[in-house]
Amino acid sequence: MGRGQGQRKAEHREQLGGKEIKDYLRQVGHYLHEQSLTGEILLVGGAFMMLVLQQRKTTKDVDAYFAAHPEAIREAAARVARERGLPADWLNDAVKGFLYTQPEMTLWLECPGLRVYAPHPSYIFAMKAIAGRPEDLRDLRSLRDSLGLTSAVEALAVVTRYVPERLLTPRVQYLIEDLFDDEADF
Repeated sequence: MGRGQGQRKAEHREQLGGKEIKDYLRQVGHYLHEQSLTGEILLVGGAFMMLVLQQRKTTKDVDAYFAAHPEAIREAAARVARERGLPADWLNDAVKGFLYTQPEMTLWLECPGLRVYAPHPSYIFAMKAIAGRPEDLRDLRSLRDSLGLTSAVEALAVVTRYVPERLLTPRVQYLIEDLFDDEADF
């Protein structure tokens, strides 16, 4: 069987663009709508950075919290993955264990069967700071600038607004301090 238009090879992970992701999300919504459901998801991670803040051109997947009808969303996303040749986890809710508080949200995309919300950028800053992965540094700098944060004290205040203080490990604190060290003249 040959690859149809809009399909990708699933053997390796290709980067997804904004137009593609919107098309795939609309398709998920279509499948939910066929079941008389309206799913709700909260965008986070690289997809947020690309789609909402427009700080990236591509992302490897769409990390989201599935707020309404999670099982139906998973099934619809799996169907889109099969039909479009996407990795099974192109739309995933693996981040659900890292959401500590309910963020302020705005509706980012609405289509029949699906509502996609975006949190405030400060929430994404907190999540990425707590994750503390090297690949998040570029996003953290971008978010720091978008939020107008000028000191580690301000940045830590943003993080503790969304994340329990017990999770502020020395590693997280050093990471945040390092975000502002490049600003200092010593």
